[in-house]
Amino acid sequence: MSPPDNQSNLKRTITLPQALGIAFHQIVGGGVIALTGVAIGKTGGGTPVAFLIAAGIVLLSGFSFAVLGAAAPVTGGTYAYVTRLVHPIAGFANMWLFTLSVISLSVYALSAGTYLHAMNPSIPAQAVSVGMVTFFFVCNLFGASLSARVGVALAVVMVAAYVSYGVISMPQVDWAVFSDLTPNGLNELVAASSILVFATGGGHVIAELGGEMRNPGRNIPIAFFGATIAATALYVLMAIPSTGVLPLDQVAFKPLSVVAEHTLSRGMFVFFILGGAVAAVIGTINGQLLWGSKSFLAAIDDGWFPRALGRVSRRFGTPHWLLTILFVVGVTPAVTGLSVSEIAHVASSVFGLTTMLVIVASYRMRQLHPELLAASPFRLGARTHLVITVAAMALNAYQNVLLLVEIVHTPVMGISYAVWVVVGGVIVATRWSTVRRLIAAGEVPSGRPMTRKDGRDLVEQSG
Repeated sequence: MSPPDNQSNLKRTITLPQALGIAFHQIVGGGVIALTGVAIGKTGGGTPVAFLIAAGIVLLSGFSFAVLGAAAPVTGGTYAYVTRLVHPIAGFANMWLFTLSVISLSVYALSAGTYLHAMNPSIPAQAVSVGMVTFFFVCNLFGASLSARVGVALAVVMVAAYVSYGVISMPQVDWAVFSDLTPNGLNELVAASSILVFATGGGHVIAELGGEMRNPGRNIPIAFFGATIAATALYVLMAIPSTGVLPLDQVAFKPLSVVAEHTLSRGMFVFFILGGAVAAVIGTINGQLLWGSKSFLAAIDDGWFPRALGRVSRRFGTPHWLLTILFVVGVTPAVTGLSVSEIAHVASSVFGLTTMLVIVASYRMRQLHPELLAASPFRLGARTHLVITVAAMALNAYQNVLLLVEIVHTPVMGISYAVWVVVGGVIVATRWSTVRRLIAAGEVPSGRPMTRKDGRDLVEQSG
């Protein structure tokens, strides 16, 4: 008899509105606050178009997550799908790289602290950062439902603040700036859109929570596409005044607060900072703590790490030890001085690499488990699926080349990336024989046949 999985103790409490809130917040977070100015610096009046291009790439890649999530919703999809449809070592590699993105917790928190400090210099940015991560760490310890409800509330406030900024600032736009969408050349427009994939992406993480969602087969595609399209519309609404109100040299590589302070009253400016920028950042922190442990948890159940590390609280249904690890990882960089730009390059590269393996897994499901796709509420035709797979792979590969070149030319990022990869390789070398034995014996989830009802995380829910 195989030992019980830690994932079995997770509770299915996340509803569709909560899933939309989580996905939306994971998209509209620290990235748009920090990177809109970077995009303006690269492509000027082409910034709104760069957002649309980035969203198109994200949506194209997202079809793979939607196909998998609808046909077989699991806990830790980034790991589980690649493990069960490509190869267990490929699944571990995807999980290990995906976990690296959790270091952005502290950067988001520090970003929020910096905005508050700019509004009131007496507010200590680093102390606020640590406090934010700590607060949401505690929220997640008490269950995914509580954390998700907090995310929904933050999303409502954030949208109100950002829409107010866009609507109030729009009459002051000088539309002449948009007459040239490529002032620095087409390559810079493409480069800007590549960076903005980090700001536009994120909705795919909802596939990590299949084991905690009600009716995941229906809700995962709805949450991903709905949140991504809504976030893109909001981004364009914000990008137009951010680009067109002040001269480009005054907003290039600058935060959104520069334009907001010029166009908004003092009261609305404070609402924009607190309800928009800060809420976006802390909402992302909340979401990352919620989904960040799930692929790691699935890998633990497969034998890559000691089983006790993934123990789930039976009272709250949360992996308290893993959350504690994420908390420590998230707080530590907040006091080391890492920049948002550095993290954005690493996180974007990680997103692209892990997405490519999920895209492969999606098409492999068509070959290995056509019965799952036939019973899925979200289906693609065979030819459409192939075209999307090829196009998404090509776009992600091209973007990763651009991003990896930037990482290699930045010693701190390049060395950190390399060390992380080496540590992952050591784990594979020391644990693969154990994992392979457990898989062969059918004693771990990845050793079981993939069906829509395998007794744990693929079971359909009607709630």
